[in-house]
Parts: sequence; C-alpha cells; structure tokens
Amino acid sequence: MNINNREILNDFNQLLRLHLSDNLKDLVLFGSRTTGKAKKDSDYDFLVILKQKADWKTEREISDLSYEIELKYNIITDTHVLGESELSTLRGKQPIYVNAIERGIHA
Repeated sequence: MNINNREILNDFNQLLRLHLSDNLKDLVLFGSRTTGKAKKDSDYDFLVILKQKADWKTEREISDLSYEIELKYNIITDTHVLGESELSTLRGKQPIYVNAIERGIHA
C-alpha cells in the first residue's frame, strides 16, 4: 500500500470519528486499491462499520463526508455502510463485505 492510500484512509477515518463520535466501529479500505490492481483513475472502496445501524441521516452524513474526501484528494469513492449487527445477516455475509473485512486495510 502506498502512502497516499494510507493518508486518505486515515484522513477519512478522522473525519468520520469527528462527526460520528462513538458510533464508528471500523473503516476499511478494500478493492483494487489494496490489491495492487488499481489504475490511475480507479475508485477508492470503503466499508464503514457502525456500532448502530445507520438511519437515513447518518447515511447522508457519511455520504457528505465521503464527498469531502473526494474533493480534497480529487478521487472517486464508493462507500458502503453497515451496522455491526448487520454483519451476521445475509446482507453482511455478501462476498463483497466478507472480502473487505478479511483482506482490506483497516484504519
């Protein structure tokens, strides 16, 4: 992982912690940016895991914060949000989320 990915991950993590305080459980960068298969214009895939399932306001806030990161670094993000309780459900067991947690880079 290059320093740019780590910097973006840490910056997004700090922003989420500032706005979501105790509700943020984990932030994971996954996908081509972590496997070495990314191209110059590849997006940054993030999985935000919350202690409590997100309501629409929280989803919107995370979307806005993701957009701030996009503007700051001139990148495109694809941000997924799951509540901790959803990890054991059918939704949380989808391969995209399982692989993100197992192979991604945790903040």
